[in-house]
Amino acid sequence: MANGVVRFPWQSYYDAGLISRRQFLKLSALLGGAATIAAGTGTLDRPTTAEAALAAPARQVLRYPDMEPLHFDPATMEARPEILIGMALFDPLITFDAQGRIVPLAARSWSVSSDGLTYTFRLRPGMRWSDGHPVTAADYEYAWKRVLDPAIASDYASAFYPIKGALDYNKGKTKTADNVAIKAVGPLTLRAGLAAPAAYFPRLVSTWNYMPVPRWQVEKYGKKWVEAGNHVGNGMFKLQSWEHDKELVIVANPRYWGPKPTLQKVTFTLTDDPFRTSLPAYENNELDVTDQIQPADIARVRNDPTLAKQLHKFRWSGTAMVFCDTTNTKSPLSNPKVRQALYLAIDHNRIANNVLRGIYDPATTITPPGTIGSLAAPPLTGGLARARQLLSEAGYPGGKGFPGFKLTWPKLVTFDLVAQALQQMWQAGLGVTITLQRMEAKEFNAAFQSYATQPYDAFLNRWGSDYEDPANWANILFDSDQDFFHTKWRNARYDSLIRAGAAEGNPAKRKQLYESAEKILNTELPAIPIFHLGVIIAIKPWVQGFALPPAATAWYGTFGRVKILDH
Repeated sequence: MANGVVRFPWQSYYDAGLISRRQFLKLSALLGGAATIAAGTGTLDRPTTAEAALAAPARQVLRYPDMEPLHFDPATMEARPEILIGMALFDPLITFDAQGRIVPLAARSWSVSSDGLTYTFRLRPGMRWSDGHPVTAADYEYAWKRVLDPAIASDYASAFYPIKGALDYNKGKTKTADNVAIKAVGPLTLRAGLAAPAAYFPRLVSTWNYMPVPRWQVEKYGKKWVEAGNHVGNGMFKLQSWEHDKELVIVANPRYWGPKPTLQKVTFTLTDDPFRTSLPAYENNELDVTDQIQPADIARVRNDPTLAKQLHKFRWSGTAMVFCDTTNTKSPLSNPKVRQALYLAIDHNRIANNVLRGIYDPATTITPPGTIGSLAAPPLTGGLARARQLLSEAGYPGGKGFPGFKLTWPKLVTFDLVAQALQQMWQAGLGVTITLQRMEAKEFNAAFQSYATQPYDAFLNRWGSDYEDPANWANILFDSDQDFFHTKWRNARYDSLIRAGAAEGNPAKRKQLYESAEKILNTELPAIPIFHLGVIIAIKPWVQGFALPPAATAWYGTFGRVKILDH
């Protein structure tokens, strides 16, 4: 650690061919390349309630909207629906508080050898799994080694590579996990030996991939161990029922070792579009919290004397963008001057404040505020006049001869509105015509996977921070060797800057590197920024303590902090 910054070795792993591009993307998205340990919750507005009597235990129920989770296996969880719930079902050994300090969970204490190579964790005595089995160090040993098992194919296996022998086992150079330096040296003592000192190792141990799993259930039920009735956890809550695509229920775990939550149950109503369905259900008193309030509803909600008092805005670190195939020579978007013209012809304020009704903020640059490297002002200026000049220089004066292109996006009301607004702005301002295509989620996901190798024009999507670090943006999305969104853009100077930034321990130098790279990115525009993300939700006045952090790694304990007031 240098000046509060720890360096993660993912780039060196990738450069040496030790991990795949997909593994690099997943791991860097989780923790970044060089990340500041201290991090706050980052809410713009926290719900506050006056002191009031708590509801009776039987009424300590939170009704919450969500999408269908994939599963709750710590080895392979990777998306918001399962991580948010999964981190209530399991306890890692340690976590971090809002000030970046280590907080003990399943481990009551830990120590590090003087050479920095050996970490010893001492578990709390008396802990039980939700089915009554004792929680032991062997459970963590099994879980950690299981992530490394090539048969599991975890995208986060490389999070364990700092551990001696982990790489060779995961890559198949050794056929068993016997030589991996993870060992339960006693019923309540777990020891991990590192291949080299790694100051960031505690940060890794706090993530969901380092949570334990119940070996007896995994071996008995195979992949079905994640289903309700088979699922066993060691967290504050346990999985009670799961009616797929309809409803999921978690309840307080009576065998939990630590302080018991006031909340006794969370009932998740599962729909394919909770953005659209949650507000009507909330107004019908079927939910206690909404998902994102939609643009078509926000004015009415703000003008409603009751609902307006229940609105809360949270910062969500992210940006919605139009991603372009920069190598598709049959598309005009392969010409950077066309992309620049389209960018300058966008009225970002109109989209954010009129089309989206002020729910989101205008994004004239890609990396969101609050992340190192974010620019205060865009490098491209000149507005519509400059946009028309650039389009003429690209060979399409006044839009004449412009071949058009197709813009696709996954089904989402917000994207519907934005796509239509862009179509109108580009037609009116530049004289160009585009075709719009909204896709169902499964259809879009299949199309997106094909974009890695097949040509396309452009699509609208968003990226939200898993961890607020520029490596979670520049190095994941736009490094030419990573190319998460398949823009196929390459810029050697940009690559050099962000790779140096990912490894740089000096905060001032790191900031300078990423800002220089951001200027290049926002000039060539393989992705055209539209708006920065945010979350405006309604919360019933009897819900106390509910808050949405800006990034995934802060989700631990979300439901444990909630209390229902008498009403």
